[in-house]
Amino acid sequence: MRIIPATIQHIEAVVDIFCSAFESSISFFAPVNLKLKKAFKDVFTLLHLVFGKGFMVAVMGDEVCGYIVMADNIKRLWLGTVFSGFLVKMAAKAIFGAYCLNLSTIFKVIKNKLFYMKFEMLTISCGQLLSIAVLPRHHGKGIGKRLLEAGINYMESRGIKRIKLEVRPDNTPAVRMYEKYGFRPAGRAKDLQGDWLIMVRECS
Repeated sequence: MRIIPATIQHIEAVVDIFCSAFESSISFFAPVNLKLKKAFKDVFTLLHLVFGKGFMVAVMGDEVCGYIVMADNIKRLWLGTVFSGFLVKMAAKAIFGAYCLNLSTIFKVIKNKLFYMKFEMLTISCGQLLSIAVLPRHHGKGIGKRLLEAGINYMESRGIKRIKLEVRPDNTPAVRMYEKYGFRPAGRAKDLQGDWLIMVRECS
């Protein structure tokens, strides 16, 4: 199993992993379908454009079985979203039905993102683990740990002194993994689906 920088060719596999790993959370807004996957593909393409080598995948043979996205500077994501025209393009696609989202669902997504922005404003500015997931059939093989190690090493190579993340407090396996790698509880945040536990790691 190898951890390598993601390429554009990996994005569709990453979307499939994301949808498999977070299906219940996604379904809170809309059922997973091909049109919705197009929206996620656009989002992950932007993350790849903005964060480059901070976006990594775990590969076994020819199969992408996990990924991680590390943000060394979250402000670059907001700037990239606005100045690349991404926000306008996504809004237009959503309105004209490319993602199969109705206005009620779009409102819920926007409201949820406002909760996320509040989380960003209430926590110290630092690097961030934006997303990590492993295909369910590959759980228990240590892939998540390898991805997390690679993500931490990348951030330290960039001179990042502090990394934060948010995880559902009832996701005990994930919380324990993060604690093993030096992340400690630093507060709570909330969105439409419930509480988030904010964890922070001080880098060497």
